[in-house]
Amino acid sequence: MTRRPPEAKRDELESAFTPILRRLLQALPNALCAVFVDTEGECIDYASSIDPFEAKVSGAHALVLLNRLRASERTLGLHEPYALAIAGTERELWARRITDDYLLVVVTLPGAESSQMWTLLAAAAGEFRTEVKANDAAWEPTTKLEVVVRAAIGWPFAPAAFSQHGVRVTVTDVLGRWTEPGGGDEELSCFRVRTADGQELTLVHDPNADGWRARS
Repeated sequence: MTRRPPEAKRDELESAFTPILRRLLQALPNALCAVFVDTEGECIDYASSIDPFEAKVSGAHALVLLNRLRASERTLGLHEPYALAIAGTERELWARRITDDYLLVVVTLPGAESSQMWTLLAAAAGEFRTEVKANDAAWEPTTKLEVVVRAAIGWPFAPAAFSQHGVRVTVTDVLGRWTEPGGGDEELSCFRVRTADGQELTLVHDPNADGWRARS
């Protein structure tokens, strides 16, 4: 498999978002760049193995494409599009909305595994929202997870790993646990966790629905 070149020399200082994007690139060996852009198409930050200008332009073009798709949402019956994938013979483009104001764009070599890509993009989007203290948008999808639990001190169980879209993720640390009111007779059990690749998210167990979900 063709591997990407080393990370390109930056043309701007790193920010609090750079580690999020760099971890995303490290988790995707065929990724060429990852970019956060705002609603004007301006680059918030990037991590890239291609020329930084090219990475920023790719992010801006992805925003234009997704906005055109959103403009046709009623005609196409899409309701609220939040993601876009385009496959080409030499490159692939993946875009994932973060909030109403921000977009995450990744350009890869051909052959990216879609389930892994969407899982990692959703996790990076969650990290961005945590950094800027933004809430999940109303259109943000919730996906049930398959969670492996372990024995714990102080409560009945804790998550040890989870699988989403066929991708298994190891939980290395449980940073905190609390309960919230649920939709039924029992409370939700919430676990703030850190994964093996350094990402943080909250895993929520709903005993009334006998299921798990993730949120940022």
